[in-house]
Amino acid sequence: MVIDKMKMLFVFLDGVGKGEKNEYNPFFYYHSKAYDIFLKSGNVRFLDATLGIEGLPQSATGQVTIYSGINAAKEVGFHINGQITPSLKRIIDKQNIFTTLSRNGLKVDFANVYRSEYLQKLLNDKNFKMSVTSYMALTAGIRFKTVEDLLKSEGVYFDITNHVLIESGYEVPFFSPEKAAENLLNVLNKNDFVLFEHFKTDIIGHSCDMEKALELIKLLDDFMISLIEDLPKDACLVVTSDHGNIEDLSTKTHTKNKVPFLAYGNKKEIFAIESIEQIYSSILKYFEI
Repeated sequence: MVIDKMKMLFVFLDGVGKGEKNEYNPFFYYHSKAYDIFLKSGNVRFLDATLGIEGLPQSATGQVTIYSGINAAKEVGFHINGQITPSLKRIIDKQNIFTTLSRNGLKVDFANVYRSEYLQKLLNDKNFKMSVTSYMALTAGIRFKTVEDLLKSEGVYFDITNHVLIESGYEVPFFSPEKAAENLLNVLNKNDFVLFEHFKTDIIGHSCDMEKALELIKLLDDFMISLIEDLPKDACLVVTSDHGNIEDLSTKTHTKNKVPFLAYGNKKEIFAIESIEQIYSSILKYFEI
């Protein structure tokens, strides 16, 4: 039972860990102003993402664990990369943060905008390999946002700026990080829990391109600062990841580094966790479920 109405904006950054202070870590070269705010006025923790299983942590099992509270890697016996598999779908079918919050009377939304051609495949091709978050939204009955929602200031494309959409032929404006943050907060204003997923961090981590990594980190910093500055008083901003990658550009693989868990705003102190396995239950605790 939900006692008080509260909001949470959950920003997921794929492939971001806590790296060493060396020439391979883009965070060593760029000082994040948003991170300073989290350190001074928020709650900063670093979580184990290995899930107690040998090998490098991967996206599919890591994300299923975050969103279900069930250790997916232990459940299937190994780490699974990329898109969701039948074995992982069964875990999401059993429980996930979207359906749990919805069943407890909360308004839940997924802020990511989808291209029409991708959405058609996702909805109509039974063999289409989709992301964990896409499957979770589908399972929870959440309406997928389209370019039309983005143009109404009610959605954000995964790259924040719409650069990929523009390159794909869509007639949409280029977004500043401030405008993208405004759109995301518009979605939050109509809901209790909103998820936004950004996976360009993982893509650039695999590329080992320092110049692109620094450009992206600066963009994310401006994006986070805008979210913090305009966050509603009854809301908590949570930022986390599933495994390390971009923090070590000496390798194209993921890392075993701990991942950040950053909380700012309402009830930020409630998150006293050590592993990504505990994120799901900590969100329920935040909402007093």
